[in-house]
Amino acid sequence: MLTGRRKDEIWKYFIEEKPDKSNLKTKRVECKKCHTVIVGLVARMKTHVYETCTGSLTNNELDSPSTSYQCQLNDQSAKETGVEVNNGKTNMSNPYKENISEIIQPPKRQKANNSQINTFVIRTTQYEKEKFDNQVARFIFASNSPFRIVEHPEFLKMISMLRPGYDPPNRHKIANELLNDVYDSLSKLIKLELDGKTVCMALDGWSNIHNESIICVCVTDMSDIKNSVYLLDTIDTKDNSHTWDYLVQLAENTIKLCESFGCTVGSVVTDNASNMSKMRTNLAMSEGLNNKHIITYGCSAHLLNLFAHDIEAAGVKSHIKSIFKYFRNTHFFAAKYKLEGGKSLILPQDVRWNTLSDTIQCYLDNWHILYKVCDENRTACNTTIYSKVKDTEMKTTAKEYLVKLKKISVTLDKVQADGCTLSEATHLWLELKRFFELEICNDSMIEKIQKRFDMAVTEYHLLAYILDPKYRGINMNSDQMDSTLDFINLYHQEIMPEIITYQAEAYPFRDYLFKEQTVSQVKPLTWWLSLKKNISSEMLSLVSKLFTASASSAGVERIFSSYGLVHSKLRNRLGIQKSSKLVSIFKSLNKDFTYD
Repeated sequence: MLTGRRKDEIWKYFIEEKPDKSNLKTKRVECKKCHTVIVGLVARMKTHVYETCTGSLTNNELDSPSTSYQCQLNDQSAKETGVEVNNGKTNMSNPYKENISEIIQPPKRQKANNSQINTFVIRTTQYEKEKFDNQVARFIFASNSPFRIVEHPEFLKMISMLRPGYDPPNRHKIANELLNDVYDSLSKLIKLELDGKTVCMALDGWSNIHNESIICVCVTDMSDIKNSVYLLDTIDTKDNSHTWDYLVQLAENTIKLCESFGCTVGSVVTDNASNMSKMRTNLAMSEGLNNKHIITYGCSAHLLNLFAHDIEAAGVKSHIKSIFKYFRNTHFFAAKYKLEGGKSLILPQDVRWNTLSDTIQCYLDNWHILYKVCDENRTACNTTIYSKVKDTEMKTTAKEYLVKLKKISVTLDKVQADGCTLSEATHLWLELKRFFELEICNDSMIEKIQKRFDMAVTEYHLLAYILDPKYRGINMNSDQMDSTLDFINLYHQEIMPEIITYQAEAYPFRDYLFKEQTVSQVKPLTWWLSLKKNISSEMLSLVSKLFTASASSAGVERIFSSYGLVHSKLRNRLGIQKSSKLVSIFKSLNKDFTYD
């Protein structure tokens, strides 16, 4: 009888094949269950039977103590499931008897295929990569981050942790291909939002970081709940002077550009520079508009800022600035002021409206601290500053000036909102005019506000004030009412009967339409659109222009602020067109987001 090492019991699951004559060292075996041919090595055979084989094992084969692997698995399963194992026999103490075969039998794996590989590898298809690239680009543009951030090692590490195997785009792709893709996609969305709308157009000039003269053109959608402002065009004026006739040409081209977006320009608002004023006067008579009537007027916010300068109290601004600069720039007094609990000192800025009122308010609120610090450290304090802080007469003048300035500032804040209509601006101007006539009673100031009022409030402002169901011309005097009705009868005679019917509250203008609770919660444009079946097309066209007109050009000023963030000293190599696209994307993607 031959002796030798006993074969492993795993062999009973395989059929040994004859070795290939060309390679006698290779022994091949065939699985009895799945008929797979593998190398005749015991380790591989065990792996195949207990992990890979797709054939089913019989109960007899389960009971056979084939390997230590099987026994160890039984012990481990018993500990996890509460099944007691004694000498290979199981005592079921839990009710899940039907799952015993799954507990004892080792886990089986499917054949090696793509689905098995995908459980270990995160694949990124070409479609997914394009989506990821687009989203990375949108984040870069929305956060105003530099393009090269996508090549920073920490950014790449973060991407690798979030999505292994994904290779983000480089900065050149971000700055060119993806910038154009995102801009084009957002432009399509803007076209959908503006399609069929009547909008207000604003244009203004600005000098970028390279001191290049550019003009930005934006439109405001007042029919939208959010009163959205869209940058439509940025024009490099190059060596062209900003004369009124050149500006008229630019305005005509932009109005035609708006038509390509599917919207109609009903009104144009600009600042009150002389060239802009003459441009507005000639724009309505321009032959290039094909007799389209457009309402033109000056920015009320800009005129309120000019009026604040008109009534400026002599010496107050320079007096407070010198004190604040001394306390901010002198280390000893800055520390003493802070220890006494003084608030941050605000210096006025000419390019920011209403900062002067904030400066004066800060001066009056912290005057007692300024005085205390100077008095307790009299020997160390500059004699000029000490005398200015002790000047109670200038303090009284600043206090009186602040009363007037605060009223203007509150009005200006309301007027420069994107959603402020012509009727609201007119109401605010009339209230401000009444305040100076009744409260201040200074002939010089009354004359100044009358001048600014006449520049800001046109016949169309007063007409909008009459046709707004919330106001209905309540604060207008008889002269203003008569002049406005004469203007309507002269230039819009076809709608005169409807205006008389509106004032009489006759059909279709029922009493319930004028209830305070109704008109205070509904936009005037919405109010008139609800009656579009009962009013003429001429009346509907006019109210659409009046109540989609923004009271100020503050929207384009805010775009210039965005330009300052995007085209900064750190990003001075950006061109005009690329920076224009970045600003447009930045405004669009941050429309519903505010930076705290």
